[in-house]
Amino acid sequence: MTDRYTDYNNWAWLYNETVGPDYSQPQLNLLKRVFLPHIPDQGRILDLCCGTGQLIQPLVNAGYQVTGLDGSEEMLTYARQNAPQATYLLEDARQFESETAFDGAFSTSASLNHLMSLTDLRQVFERVYATLKSGSLFVFDLNHPGQLKRWWRGQPTEGEIRRRYAWMITPHYDPQNTEGAFIVKIYQAGHPPEGLGQILSFLRRLLYKILSHPRFIGLRLKLLQNFNRFEPHWQQLTLTYPIKGHSIDAVKDTLAQVGFTNIDLQTIDGHSEIDNNHSAHFICTKPSSVSLTNASTQANNSIA
Repeated sequence: MTDRYTDYNNWAWLYNETVGPDYSQPQLNLLKRVFLPHIPDQGRILDLCCGTGQLIQPLVNAGYQVTGLDGSEEMLTYARQNAPQATYLLEDARQFESETAFDGAFSTSASLNHLMSLTDLRQVFERVYATLKSGSLFVFDLNHPGQLKRWWRGQPTEGEIRRRYAWMITPHYDPQNTEGAFIVKIYQAGHPPEGLGQILSFLRRLLYKILSHPRFIGLRLKLLQNFNRFEPHWQQLTLTYPIKGHSIDAVKDTLAQVGFTNIDLQTIDGHSEIDNNHSAHFICTKPSSVSLTNASTQANNSIA
């Protein structure tokens, strides 16, 4: 294991163009509903595993003081461009320290699924707990085993074809060892063709434009699975990102062991029942000093 999770360096530019903007709005809606009402005006917020920072600028615009933390230097390069007024930490989520006491922290897009053991997950929870003010919220989401088993079945789930690049994501999951990975294939165009090749390239671009419509996603993904046949001169890069399917109960127990309380779960749409169609969003609290004092008093009285 490296000292810092750097695996996203290789597709930071593509993430910034595609997945980052696409995933940010639903996550922002959830934060507006369950997180931001508990943050004071001009409060300090930690975006853990912030990626290319698409969530940060709306929060800065709303008056919050945001710190983005990520292990990928390349991801933070784009985050600084997208939200230059924020503060950034190039750190591993398991080991970071901050002199800032935050009014709340969040992590989105199932970033913490990349932690392959409960020990790693607990280290993150401990670091977040240490940096939060008493009474502050920590919100994060995970892809859980039931959901992974249903949807991560070795078939492409999303992808695009643009003028100078194309990409596709294929998730795999083994329910026996509760581990999996998603594979990202990236294609980048070479030198523009000439003559007849230029005409054929123009016709292919027309096809790609038609297939970009949401209703044709199935055909688009089938084409991407054989993209080398259509664009043999484009360069291909294949990246693999391992993930762990942590059980919901184990995560809740680990949060409680660290000291978090009021552990609640929701889907991104706000439903309290977590099914196999949705990831699990955890909402928990670092208890206030008053709560800790009351809990200690009650425990002493109980012993007495």
